[in-house]
Amino acid sequence: MPIILKNFEPFFSWLLQTSWQASILAALILVLQRLFRRFLPPAWSFGLWLILLVKLVLPVSPSSRLSLFNFVSIEKLILNDQRIAAKDSRQGIGMGISGLGEAKQSVSADSVASGQSAPISLPLLLTATWLIVAIVLLGRTAYVNISVLSHARKLRPLIDGEVLNLLENCKSELRVHVPVSVVVTEKVQSPALLGFIRPRLLLPERILQALTPAELRHVFLHELAHVKRLDIFCSWLVTFLQILHWFNPILWLAFNRIRSDLEIACDSLALSAPRKNQRYEYGRTIIKVLELTAKISPLPGAAGILEDKDYMKRRISKIGDTRLVAKRWSPIGALLVAGLGMTALTNPVVSQHPEAILERMKIAYDRQDVKALMAMYASDAVYQEIGPDGKPYSTLDRSGIENYYRFNLSQNPKFNYSDVTVKDDTLKFHGALRSGLFEVIGLYEVEGEGQFVIRDGLIATALWREEPRLKKRRMEIFNNFVDWLKADKPQEYASMFSHDLFVMHRASGEKVNELFLEWVAAQVNAKEERRMISMGDLPEVKQVRLEKDLIAICKEFRGPYAGAPKYITEMKNYCDEQKIPYRHQHVLGVYFDDPNQPHPETHRSIQGVVVEKEAAVEPPYFVYKMKKGDEYLYTKVKGNPIDTHLFIPAGYMAIFNYMGLKKIQAGSTGGHQVVTMEDGQVVFEIYLKID
Repeated sequence: MPIILKNFEPFFSWLLQTSWQASILAALILVLQRLFRRFLPPAWSFGLWLILLVKLVLPVSPSSRLSLFNFVSIEKLILNDQRIAAKDSRQGIGMGISGLGEAKQSVSADSVASGQSAPISLPLLLTATWLIVAIVLLGRTAYVNISVLSHARKLRPLIDGEVLNLLENCKSELRVHVPVSVVVTEKVQSPALLGFIRPRLLLPERILQALTPAELRHVFLHELAHVKRLDIFCSWLVTFLQILHWFNPILWLAFNRIRSDLEIACDSLALSAPRKNQRYEYGRTIIKVLELTAKISPLPGAAGILEDKDYMKRRISKIGDTRLVAKRWSPIGALLVAGLGMTALTNPVVSQHPEAILERMKIAYDRQDVKALMAMYASDAVYQEIGPDGKPYSTLDRSGIENYYRFNLSQNPKFNYSDVTVKDDTLKFHGALRSGLFEVIGLYEVEGEGQFVIRDGLIATALWREEPRLKKRRMEIFNNFVDWLKADKPQEYASMFSHDLFVMHRASGEKVNELFLEWVAAQVNAKEERRMISMGDLPEVKQVRLEKDLIAICKEFRGPYAGAPKYITEMKNYCDEQKIPYRHQHVLGVYFDDPNQPHPETHRSIQGVVVEKEAAVEPPYFVYKMKKGDEYLYTKVKGNPIDTHLFIPAGYMAIFNYMGLKKIQAGSTGGHQVVTMEDGQVVFEIYLKID
């Protein structure tokens, strides 16, 4: 199910962006209609709404400096939020797949995508909710229309000569040449037009009997005006868009206003028929039909004569307005439609600053949006991976880059970057990605130096050089896992893998993920057993949601994790110098690397002191937050300060066992340790964020 939902995520992301942009456009249209109400004929007033409908159905829009959304853009808010998040999480870095083909084993993208067993994320949950409601609304709409249409087809068209002659006369007056049949039925509450090619005018028996020929003429003129204006198609489009945007109350109000303005435009066209000066008689007919209708229940996708009662007062007042005429040309209307088209049907110009590409790339990774990533590349873009000797050893064209990202995003990666430098058209940065498959052991799957050559705001050449030591470590992890499978799980290995190249099959992906977590737990257990830790002494692990923010003044450090006390002393001294109050004996550490990994001098961590509220700090210091509402795996261990080498690993061992048992993925933003003192003992609260 999550895999199916992931296919809808890019569409849902586009839908959300289109929805908020359309909300702004709808508000602007209402303002323009108010300002120019004395100069806009009804048809042109309705024409402004066509810009909104076009906006809602356009899959892509060209960029323009005239775009309204250069000035009002939610993307700016997102980018700002991402910059803040970058400061908060610094090296909470994601995942990549570069170099997998060089390992002793190579992984199939399809199988990893199908094998994820992580819990459904919030974006997937929102997508699922939207999809379920949309399907229900679509099903209801289809059922109602099919029911009425099938009923109408069973009924014979009206053959009353007087009524049909009146209908033909009205068609001549409005120059309508489409065949229209009249069907008498009580399936509808008021007159309604149904069907595209051969429209049927559905008339309730009681209304047909109650109206005089003159009043019936008004009804016919109004319904034929719908035919002439192709309003049935417009009505269906509005209905479908309302289903897609069911979550947006602003657009629901806009759609109701569209239907109201559509009816007023039809009134205007009906009153332009040769027999004029019947404005008040026409209005009385509308009121009479309203009185004869016990309940207004518009048929989705149909065009009628009545609408919501809340809008009827406005409509009747418009009918009484002598300026309600169907002018074919309005200079002001044309200018407004053209102006809205140029400003609202275009997208904002993407920032040409090279660093903005990295911001957009980070957002695209978070959204798992392949299209957004590929939109950053030129049509002839080339991606090259640089080997240890400085020479390229693999090259991808644009299609290869897209396949790379599809595999990459299938693992729910997290991307981050730092050390950005820009010179002329070249952008260099330190980047890293972490795999959801390997995050439980704190392993950076890919980390290294990247370089983009920018041409016309797009990436023309992408170069990547992975850090050799980390790449070697990553390959060792793959090899050790497979060796463990062969030795301890020979049957599973034989049934899942066809040969020694570690090719995952689609059906075995989930099992591979479970086995990997089991292997991680086994590795941890083996290490801890050597340290004389009993499985029965492991602390309790819980899933918790933070009830409030935990804020710390921090700095990123590189060096052995055993040096944490020295790092904390530096942070305390800084806060004392800056007169920033902090909680004594209350510190935070965030650790990103496997402590058993060689070269501890390169290990990365964030160290800081906990504060009550945010404070202004200067780089390299920054504010780090564990945010309210975030969900973590949590355990608490404590003991004598000289025994930390025993009880801290026991805490992580307990969490890893819990992850393997519950099939939970966590820790892509590092292991968080909140340290305090209690009764002379040091207390470690260990948090791993659930992804």
